[in-house]
Amino acid sequence: MKIAFVDDLCHKKTGSTIFLEDILKKQFEVKRFWGNGFKKFDSQELNHINSFKPDIVLFFQRIPNIFVLNKLVCRNILFVPMHDQEIYYSFVERNLINFSLLLTKFLFRFKVLCFSRADYNVYSKWTEALSVQYYPKPKPKCNHYNKVFFWERENGIGLNKAKELVCGLDLIVKTKNVWLSKKEADALYKDCGIAIAPRLSEGIGHGFLELMANGICVIANDEATHNEYIENGYNGILYSGDNPKINLSDWKYLARNAKKSIENGFEDWKNDKEKIINWITYFDKPKDFWCLE
Repeated sequence: MKIAFVDDLCHKKTGSTIFLEDILKKQFEVKRFWGNGFKKFDSQELNHINSFKPDIVLFFQRIPNIFVLNKLVCRNILFVPMHDQEIYYSFVERNLINFSLLLTKFLFRFKVLCFSRADYNVYSKWTEALSVQYYPKPKPKCNHYNKVFFWERENGIGLNKAKELVCGLDLIVKTKNVWLSKKEADALYKDCGIAIAPRLSEGIGHGFLELMANGICVIANDEATHNEYIENGYNGILYSGDNPKINLSDWKYLARNAKKSIENGFEDWKNDKEKIINWITYFDKPKDFWCLE
């Protein structure tokens, strides 16, 4: 079975979707395609996908509208939404997307793979969906100090907010648009026992999950996917509102439980990887469809 994996160009730089490609490659022939914004998905890109003759076309995070999708020869569509994008749609955008995807359901065999329970609760009401949770491999135990790690991100919570959250503690800041190697990141993590999730929400949350895997107490906004992994006061801290009150007196306890949560979740993730493959394998044959052209 062949899968055309259509992804946003930003993930080509970050490599944050390689984990899913690696899972699929164990069972399927996978070829990556990089969408140029999706709204203006051009004929050349479509021709490349059609020439590959895939059995399934997977769209990660963004999916073209029904008029573009209908030009695909393959009628099996798998969509992987990301919650950090889903929450920022306006009312009009959300309803236009829903209408387009509803048409997609009737024109194609359409499935949705959700890495956020919040997204699953939306999509599972009207189409076939699978909910899974990604967990990184736990890291070796290391000593931490009461320094706080913060990676300032574009459209994130901002440095001033970060300082307010951990008033008085030493803040180690990774500046905007500076990418660290894994070795550099691990070196910083070893000096920090606390970290601040830089964005208001996450799609999967590789960054804060890696921190938890290192046994670090994460402070995060009370929104998916943060609150789908972090239980406030047990394995991290969730805040909300403009003036949240943060109690870091038990950060070592929270950090230990953070690591324990990742260890337990990683065992479940091993099973979920097989579940993803099995679920994708059994796409039903699409019904007769009508064309918009």
